[in-house]
Order: sequence, then C-alpha cells, then structure tokens
Amino acid sequence: MALTILRTVRPSTTWQDTLIVIKEGQRVVFDVEETWSPDMRDQIAWCGADGIYRHAAGDGYLLPGTNVGALIARIDKGPAFAIGSRYDLLAATAGTLFLAMNDHPDHNNQAGKVVAQIILFDE
Repeated sequence: MALTILRTVRPSTTWQDTLIVIKEGQRVVFDVEETWSPDMRDQIAWCGADGIYRHAAGDGYLLPGTNVGALIARIDKGPAFAIGSRYDLLAATAGTLFLAMNDHPDHNNQAGKVVAQIILFDE
C-alpha cells in the first residue's frame, strides 16, 4: 500500500521542511509539476523541476553540477541529491525530507512554484 502527499515548493535555496518522515529502506517516488524561475541575474528563465537544460550549477550553489533551478532534496542534514520532475528513491537513511531549488544562496529573485506529489510505499 502507498500514501500520496502533495507539497508545494517555493523557489528558494532555503531548505523547506516537508514534515514527511522517511524510513531507511523505504521507497519514495516523486512526480513534480508546474514551473518556476531561478535567479538568472540578467534574464528570465522559466523551467520545471528538472531545471534549466544543460545549465549546470557551479561552485556556491546548493548542488554543484546539477541543473540550475532543479528541485533538490536531502534527508535531515544528509547530502543533497537531485529530484527533478520524476525520481524513484530507495532511502539509504531515515529522517525528515527537505526540498529546495538548486540556486545560489546569494541570489534572491526567484519566482513561481512547483508541486511535488510524493508517494511513500510500505516497506
């Protein structure tokens, strides 16, 4: 059996607490829709949860090497990982799920939102 939870994610580099506790070894599926815009400094670039295609984040971003504007996650204070618009996770650790936009913490001119459907499966 599975439980489906919807969470709206603001376009921010601040980690947002989903209030969802994940168990170690639990399967979690993410399906994310809608659009947002990271702070591109000199232009407007709307994108989905996969971020801006072929525009990898550099040093100083929450998750360097992943597309700017991508939806990213972490469990408690663990390492960040990319979610994008669809992701199937088998949790290596237990803890609370946090979500954020992959952008530079010094940038603060984002817009929009994405909505994540998070499906938690029984172990």
